[in-house]
Amino acid sequence: MMHVKLFGSTAVVIEDGAVAVTDLGGVKPRQILEILALSAGSPVPKDRLAELLWEGAPPKSYVGTLESYVCVLRRRLGQGRGRRSALATTSNGYLLDPTMVSVDLAEFRALAASALSASPAAAVELSQQALALVTGDLLATEAYADWADHERALVRREVVTACTRAAGWALQVGDVDLALTMGRRAVQMDPIAEAAWRYMMKALRASGRRGEALRAYAELREAMTAELGMEPGAESRALYLELLQDETAGAPGAGNEHMEVSTLLGLLRQALEAIPGIDVPAVDDPLAEIAVRWLRVSAAA
Repeated sequence: MMHVKLFGSTAVVIEDGAVAVTDLGGVKPRQILEILALSAGSPVPKDRLAELLWEGAPPKSYVGTLESYVCVLRRRLGQGRGRRSALATTSNGYLLDPTMVSVDLAEFRALAASALSASPAAAVELSQQALALVTGDLLATEAYADWADHERALVRREVVTACTRAAGWALQVGDVDLALTMGRRAVQMDPIAEAAWRYMMKALRASGRRGEALRAYAELREAMTAELGMEPGAESRALYLELLQDETAGAPGAGNEHMEVSTLLGLLRQALEAIPGIDVPAVDDPLAEIAVRWLRVSAAA
C-alpha cells in the first residue's frame, strides 16, 4: 500500500522500506499526484487536469505533455502503466486506485464521518484520530496555485467543524480539558466559529474559570463585530448572561476569577444593548435585574 500525504508538505510513503518520496519529478508531476489524491478513487479527465495545471490556459499539445508528466511520476513512484497501476489509466484520464493507495485527507474525512453516528465517547476517539492526521495546512507545498487555495479553504472548514464537534462530544463525556483544547483549535483557525467559542465558555465554566469564560465571550464579540459587523447570536448571548449572573452572584468554584464589578456591568450593558426590544437603563443598578428577567423569558420561550 502506498500512502499519499497532503496535509503539510506533499509526500508519498512507499510500503517497501517505508521510503518517503518528496521529489516527484518536478512541479507538474507533483501537482498531478495531488489533484488525483484529492479525488482518490474517482477518475480525473485529462482536460480537467490540464485546466488546473495550466490555470485555465493549457497549451494546444497538452495531451502529450500531460502523458509525459504521468510517465515521470510513475517512474518516481515505481509504478507501471495501464489500468492495473496504482496510478491507473482510465478511458479519458487517470485515477489513484484506493485499493493500492491511501490518502490522509480521505482517511480524515472517513473518520470524521464515522464519528457522526458513534456514541459520544467513541466520537471523541474517532475525532482525535481524524484530527491527528491534520499535521499542517492542506497542500502546503502549493502555496500559490488557485486550485490548491480553493481546496484548502474547503478542508479548513471541515477541520474547524471536526474540532467543534469534538469539543461538544468531549463536554458530553465530561472531559472539559479536551473540550477546551478542541474549541481553541477551532477558533484559532476560524475566529468567528461561534459554536466552538460556546463550548470553550462552557468548558471554562465547568472548571470554575468563569472570568475566563466571560473574556472568551468578549473575544468572540470583538471578532464578530470586526469581521461581520454583527453581534453574537442569541444562544451565545444567553450563555454569556448566565455566566454574568453566576459571577455577580459570587458562585463558588475552583479557580474562580472574580472580575471588577465595573467591568462586569460594562460587559452586561453591551450584551443587553445587542438584544432587540430591551430598554437598557442609563444607570447601572437595574441592569442585573433586567438581565435575569430576560433570561427567564428566553428560557420560557
